[in-house]
Amino acid sequence: MLNLAVIGDPIEHSLSPKIHSFVMERLGVPYTYQAVQVKKGELAPFIDRVKRENIHGFNVTMPHKVDIIPFLDWIDYDAEYYNSVNTVKNDNGKLCGYNTDGGGFVRSLEDVNVSAENKEILFFGAGGVVNTLSQKLALCGASKIVIANEFVDIAKQVCEMLSGKFSLPVEFANFTFETLAEKTKTADIIINATPLGMDGFPADWESCDFLTFAKPSALIADLNYNPRVTTLLACANKLNLKTLNGLGMLIYQALLSDEIYLERSFETKDIVKGLEAIL
Repeated sequence: MLNLAVIGDPIEHSLSPKIHSFVMERLGVPYTYQAVQVKKGELAPFIDRVKRENIHGFNVTMPHKVDIIPFLDWIDYDAEYYNSVNTVKNDNGKLCGYNTDGGGFVRSLEDVNVSAENKEILFFGAGGVVNTLSQKLALCGASKIVIANEFVDIAKQVCEMLSGKFSLPVEFANFTFETLAEKTKTADIIINATPLGMDGFPADWESCDFLTFAKPSALIADLNYNPRVTTLLACANKLNLKTLNGLGMLIYQALLSDEIYLERSFETKDIVKGLEAIL
């Protein structure tokens, strides 16, 4: 019996139990999967529980992706590089940390036949996921990364981190319509990593008209997946731009986690189709 969990706060709306349960049932693996609310600063009791109850692995969501690291015995290259962990495997009492977020996003790009190689990337937002994805896309050969954020100092910090690790050009920018319009002109991949347009979030885009300046070949990606077609993606569709929502990243990062738990790879095509239908 494979005993798995996901931790975070809040956790009640997490789709992880539904996704991982679907995968394990498709693969015929006996399992349990529970969502556990763990508040910030309360990781230690949960780690004790993992070892006491022999929980074989757990997924990590906010606010623990960085805070979990000191509790781990080992972390893989990606997790160490990004300083972020979203998957933990209990290997006979040794807790091993991984990050599948970057790989999950790249797999979702592949589904729409897009590569980051030699592409200029424009991010909206500068949170933890931008920290991870900007590094992953730099490793994939991006030619330039621009980070636009309401709080410019945070965008600047991410850019300084990128400059310290990579030789590609990086820029930070404010989050005004004029700036977004200007930066959109040269971007090949535009990624919204803010909660704007997300179901339940009190704010949405006042205008997406800056997309009228986008290249006809540009991809507009929104990491939000509820609703599947956000305001940003609806505007992009009207302009006949290629679009991508966050559902693919959500699914693929989970599948990569399951491959870690099971210590084997598996065919994902039919599983992805099944998950897209139920989520």
